[in-house]
Amino acid sequence: MVTILITGGTGYLGVPLVKRLQTLGHNLKLLIRETSNLTPFEDLERIEYIIGDIRDIESLYKAAENVDIIYHLAAYTRKWAKDKALWENTNVKGTENIANVALEKNKRLVYISSFAALGPNNDGTGNPVDETFEHQGIFCLEYERSKHFGLKKIKEFINKGLKTIVFYPGIIYGPGDWNIFGEMLYDIVRGKFLGLAGKGDSIGCMSYLYDVVEGMVSVIEKNDLNGEDFILGGENLPFGDYLDLVAEIADVKKPRRFPMWGGYSYARICQMKSKISKKEPYITREVIDVLKYNWAFSSKKAIEKLGYKITPLREGLEKTVAWYQNFIKTNEKSKKK
Repeated sequence: MVTILITGGTGYLGVPLVKRLQTLGHNLKLLIRETSNLTPFEDLERIEYIIGDIRDIESLYKAAENVDIIYHLAAYTRKWAKDKALWENTNVKGTENIANVALEKNKRLVYISSFAALGPNNDGTGNPVDETFEHQGIFCLEYERSKHFGLKKIKEFINKGLKTIVFYPGIIYGPGDWNIFGEMLYDIVRGKFLGLAGKGDSIGCMSYLYDVVEGMVSVIEKNDLNGEDFILGGENLPFGDYLDLVAEIADVKKPRRFPMWGGYSYARICQMKSKISKKEPYITREVIDVLKYNWAFSSKKAIEKLGYKITPLREGLEKTVAWYQNFIKTNEKSKKK
């Protein structure tokens, strides 16, 4: 049993990680904001909450006292921001802060990067790439750019002696996801998805939420992996096939296909509206760009070294779709009341 500090513990990936670590018997410290939602942890024990922010290095020094391992998940993951500096300040400078603290205090750091940090494999083959793949400089999203440069910061600190392990989850799907692909899945299930821009033949690496969590906790007792990195992926398949499978499982019509120019036109309208409303647009031109490239990754190293297991896509999606269907029914009942 060890004491673990977690940043980003109240996020989509953080909540199931916290719950899993708690069931394993570890003592946990969560770096939170005053506005953080702690409802998911109401029945959990051995959790200490520290008010702070990864952009405030002094709060990190305080949080890192008397811990054995730091799990750094905190990141700005949205597709849009009122202030574009959020990506840089959180995903690059915030990562540099946590690396500084971990190095100075000689703590093990488990850094949760992203498939986006490695970039699209645009050689035209669609063949999965591994951890040695280097970003080719094609940035679709500010999130992608910031995660790439955050990764570069971590590698600089590894050269300085930081004891760290890096994980690259693929495109995570699972219950309760409200990010880009989660919104698409939700809209398909409720019959509100407008359609997919392009042919849908570009490939994505779909990682089941709970597979990723298991991969992340598998390294706690492994002290011989410092400096190593692992892709925590899943099945690689065309985006169109993925969305069609969601529709099949949900027993709704398969998503329509629109020309790329149609997708860009709609995204432009959404972004124009967001300038007035100051709210996140439903879709952006940058997200459409993502669908033009292959994001295929191999989890072979994690499978061989960590015993990482991949849930069959249909099995994972059946559980995910069932969650969204229940969510929709529950909300409809609440509205009627």
